[in-house]
Amino acid sequence: MCFNAALVQSAEIIEELYGAEYPAELFDVPAYFLSAFEHPRWPIQKQGNAKIFSPALWGLIPSWAKSADTAGSIRNKTINARFESIDSKPSFRGLVNRRRCGVLVDGFVEWRLFDGKKYPYHIALPEKRPFMLAGLWDSWKDPGTDTAVETFSVVTVDAKGLTAQIHNTKLRMPLILGKASGNLWLDSNVSFVECADLMLPLYRTLEAWPVGKEVSMPGGGRNRPDIQLPCDYPGLPSLEAVE
Repeated sequence: MCFNAALVQSAEIIEELYGAEYPAELFDVPAYFLSAFEHPRWPIQKQGNAKIFSPALWGLIPSWAKSADTAGSIRNKTINARFESIDSKPSFRGLVNRRRCGVLVDGFVEWRLFDGKKYPYHIALPEKRPFMLAGLWDSWKDPGTDTAVETFSVVTVDAKGLTAQIHNTKLRMPLILGKASGNLWLDSNVSFVECADLMLPLYRTLEAWPVGKEVSMPGGGRNRPDIQLPCDYPGLPSLEAVE
């Protein structure tokens, strides 16, 4: 599962790293902590178009949704897409070959259960380097305004490494793309069947630290720099090193 994410790196760093245009003014950044259920405007890189990051709302609305009410009821259920079933679920199966995407983040938050209590952890790469999550996107036409709305879902897989220790109830993690898997995922000439077995999540280099429980409080006010600061919880065991 991946319901919360961060992206605070500068456009200069992102454009240098990915060689793609990053129009920051189109996205809800900087995002120190944003919930997918707020449906933020997030940068995605579409399959077959690695030259630019495009804005899309988190929470996929299938193109076949007939009304705004239907769209609203679906989008909170499509925050994530389970990798194991994306080629069979109605909302996703038509997208796996032609509308894959990379979702740009530099961190995400999951909760660890210990001794009957849950503790939030910020998970990132060293130096909070940006990275991509596998995603699917779609375009839906709002019948009320006749405007196209682009939305996306984050693909999830079985948790590994630190994420398995942290998200120890659901045991899921976002499918973090490495360079090779990312190239395949975003290649329009590669079918889902051709790349599926090669979609192994990057996880060994992840870092994680507990953060304040303010991230669990619904509503505004969580998107601020100090929300990512480490928090000490007496009695909470350290995570085990990942080999």
